Amino acid sequence: MSCPPLYTSDLGAQVENFAGTQSAASACQYVTPADAGNDAEIANINAAGFFGFADWQDNGQTLLADAASTGQFGTWAISNVDFTLFDYIVVFKDGPGTNLTAFLLNELFSEGVWTTPFFNPPFELPPGKVSEDVSHLTVAKRAVPVPEPASLALFGAGMVGLGLLRRRRQRR
Repeated sequence: MSCPPLYTSDLGAQVENFAGTQSAASACQYVTPADAGNDAEIANINAAGFFGFADWQDNGQTLLADAASTGQFGTWAISNVDFTLFDYIVVFKDGPGTNLTAFLLNELFSEGVWTTPFFNPPFELPPGKVSEDVSHLTVAKRAVPVPEPASLALFGAGMVGLGLLRRRRQRR
């Protein structure tokens, strides 16, 4: 399910640049209903099909909320970032039996700050659950499709044809 627009707008984003003034996410989705097995592991991220894909890979970054990240806010950074080769998401988890919430990162920032997406979430928390803290987050990546050589050759042939047509019209 898609998150409310405020989750990715510059006015109230949960994943931002270090200044906290611009959104670092272009989209947000969450898994519903809540499930005790919803850990922010790659298998679960792919099973959820975040942003229409099931080929997310581990970026080697699963972080527990710690002293630097109180559980309600913290910092994030993409290791070995390369937006020309990969799309990146950051997936948040709020303890046992809750929803995974993922943010598709834009290419503007490779590090920044986050605030919990579980404060006033767009989904129902399990009965008795009141925690707003993030228990951990995972950064995942997926390879960006590269155009096939045949497509590039066809495009090149079209450009040559247009060039020849233009040249022919200029002779007249």
